[in-house]
Amino acid sequence: MAFQKKEKQASKGKNVLNNPEERKRFKSALSTVTHYFQQADDAKEGASETIADLSAEYGLDKKTVRKLASTMYKHNYGSLQEENRHFEILYETVIEGKLRDDPVDEMLDDLEPDDDATEDDLAEAE
Repeated sequence: MAFQKKEKQASKGKNVLNNPEERKRFKSALSTVTHYFQQADDAKEGASETIADLSAEYGLDKKTVRKLASTMYKHNYGSLQEENRHFEILYETVIEGKLRDDPVDEMLDDLEPDDDATEDDLAEAE
């Protein structure tokens, strides 16, 4: 079934094998793709060299420099903090057998209004 589906998908396009002009266009497009691949490889190499330079100049581990750059690029510092906080709690609970109250969860519980709370109660909580 999967083979038949792939065969049908392949037959939807133009036949590259039988038409010399289509082969030429196809080969040209492949050449463009390989140039993009080369640019990506060059950029990765440049990034690695810059990371190595920063590591040597500032005495930081390459892994740390790469993570800083990646976090800056992705703008995901907040989600990394949250992920690390959950990892710490899980590790300490499962591996080290420690149970701890999470002050952030307690703080959030304090901020959630009770169903029976009046407007005055809510104003005092703020």
